[in-house]
Amino acid sequence: MDSQPRGSDWRSILLLIFSVGGTVLFISAATGTLVLAAADKSVFPEPAASPMAIILTASTMIAIGLLLLPIAWLSLGRLRGRDFNAFSFPALRPFGWILILSLWVITLSLASLFHDSPGAKWYVPFLHFFSIAIPLYLVVRIGINRIPLGSSQGAWSVFGSGMTLSPLLSVIAEGIVIILGLILFGMYLGLNPEKAFDIQRFVNQIRQAPDMDSLVILVGPFLKNPLTLLTVLAFLSAFVPIIEEIFKSLGVLLVADRLNTPAQGFALGVLSGAGFALAESLFASVTTDATWALTLGMRAISSTMHMLATGLVGWGIAYARLEKRYFRLFGMLLLAILLHGAWNAGAVLAMAGGVGVMLSMPNFDIFSSILMLGGIGLIFTLVSGMYIALFLLNKRLRTSSQYPHLAEEINELPRVPSPGELDGGVK
Repeated sequence: MDSQPRGSDWRSILLLIFSVGGTVLFISAATGTLVLAAADKSVFPEPAASPMAIILTASTMIAIGLLLLPIAWLSLGRLRGRDFNAFSFPALRPFGWILILSLWVITLSLASLFHDSPGAKWYVPFLHFFSIAIPLYLVVRIGINRIPLGSSQGAWSVFGSGMTLSPLLSVIAEGIVIILGLILFGMYLGLNPEKAFDIQRFVNQIRQAPDMDSLVILVGPFLKNPLTLLTVLAFLSAFVPIIEEIFKSLGVLLVADRLNTPAQGFALGVLSGAGFALAESLFASVTTDATWALTLGMRAISSTMHMLATGLVGWGIAYARLEKRYFRLFGMLLLAILLHGAWNAGAVLAMAGGVGVMLSMPNFDIFSSILMLGGIGLIFTLVSGMYIALFLLNKRLRTSSQYPHLAEEINELPRVPSPGELDGGVK
């Protein structure tokens, strides 16, 4: 039982302001995006300027805003004196797994077949959201089934923080890193003006590329450069994982004083990662081309990495808070960064290798082929390992969390007086 509701509960007041303000902000931004696009589409960069991409961007902001409303409802209940029972998700029966997986397959099929049909703007936003949300929900259930989550207000606040604050802070931090990199690159060009001329000519060629094939042929040799590959790997497999794994666990840090078990820290970390993955995947899949269904499927799979990594960090936060085991927190954070970095490295290697193979046709490029197969193999290995890890961790942690949960229930039972207390303490 979580029975701390008071009219002066500062945490609930802040959550109420955060959720209502966030809902208003996201829906207002969605409305402004649609109005601005209707007035002048040239303000949006390609390919985001397509009508459907603009609609999906706006519908994503609306969905995020609406998903913040339960936090407001629960916070109002707390401020009005309502008690919240600790809850957990029950096990999902086999029929439930089959039904939800079938629904996801149907949704992806509809997205693939009808994303460009007449009237698509009225139903594609729903296909877009559910193609990402359904598999994400299934992964959440694998990771947190039957693990006590604490109050529903706390669980929703962790999810909402992962969906809004974590991506925002990550983008700001990554933007700072990019700006610093551009400043250093600009200083280099200032010392080498002939390089600046070559880069300007290259940029103009990219802008004038008539189609995607021409663009790939133009950019391909640049991507095959080892220095370029190492630079991209350093940013996506080092800087990005460090930044995102620190900020993705913000929601768990905000409720760290209310954690009861390490298992609860892991489960709330999975929820925070789910919020982050939902926002990132929705915004990254607004372009409805011929490969849209494949993009949606890949984004859904990549969400597993975010949830497992943030679950590990949440697990470490709980150990640090409850048992003062700070080295375990550092170890869990390092493991999450390595997992995230390996995933990004696999994607970069597969993409760079694929471009190299395509540019080499009809000849055979063994180096590019090795890169492509290595990247694909790394991603396949990580995907298989992540689902197994989530299942095994859930099995272990839900068992270890039963005893503190049972002890809490025992403490709430009426205490039986001792014989000395029954006879007035007289021996």
